[in-house]
Amino acid sequence: MQCFSIGIEEQNINDIVFEMIQKQNLDDIKIEKNEQPAMAFIDCYPVCHLSNHDLCVRLSNAVVDAIIDDIQWQIAERIVEKEYFYFDRNDRNRILEDTKSKWTPSGAHWKGIIWGRVYDHLSHNTNLIIDGFIRFRLKDFLKELENTIDRAVDDLLIEKEYNEFIKLLRYFVEIQEPKVEEVHVLLGGDKKYTLLDSGYREINNDILEDMAKEISDKDISYDDLLISSLITIAPNKIVIHDSNKIKNTELLNTINNVFSGKVEMKN
Repeated sequence: MQCFSIGIEEQNINDIVFEMIQKQNLDDIKIEKNEQPAMAFIDCYPVCHLSNHDLCVRLSNAVVDAIIDDIQWQIAERIVEKEYFYFDRNDRNRILEDTKSKWTPSGAHWKGIIWGRVYDHLSHNTNLIIDGFIRFRLKDFLKELENTIDRAVDDLLIEKEYNEFIKLLRYFVEIQEPKVEEVHVLLGGDKKYTLLDSGYREINNDILEDMAKEISDKDISYDDLLISSLITIAPNKIVIHDSNKIKNTELLNTINNVFSGKVEMKN
């Protein structure tokens, strides 16, 4: 009866793997914990004539489930704590949560790959040290996890920059006297926006005309022109007509954020 040993450095991971092996089938596998000074081992023996192949399959299932369900998130947390310690606790928690949401499809993809590597190892060895296995046999897995964390950090930084930008635009609006009390925004068939006052007369002042001329000479979109025009006018009320036809939802969100409580959307 051949014994397979699964070695783990951390006690909490030891418990996780032990539970995963227990779930495989207690009647077919005898499990014993073997505590060592620097590492704990889980010794597994096949019983009831369970073949070594079937035991390798069961152990591979247990190890992969432990890696995908728990260990990878402990690794991600260590990476965030080490590499991004300068973020506050709330931001680090957000990075981890965003990483989990981005990583889910990749984790499902990696499950089969990791299973094959674990099974291959157990087919040729009776010992598996999980920490070393991850470190040396799953370098590509760790690299992709690190890249996912980096993307989560980038998204957080972009969001912070956007929020600061919105605060600045909101400040510009607040310190200005409204040039027009109410502005109606209409989207034309040419994707250009028309601005009307409360009497539905087109707004054409010198500032807007100068802005339009400047835009025509630069690579600036009509959406940017609309935002700039509204900030220049600083109205107390904005009515956006046929808002459902405006595909740029980020534009609508920006207008709502800058002119908080002053925007009405009409479909």
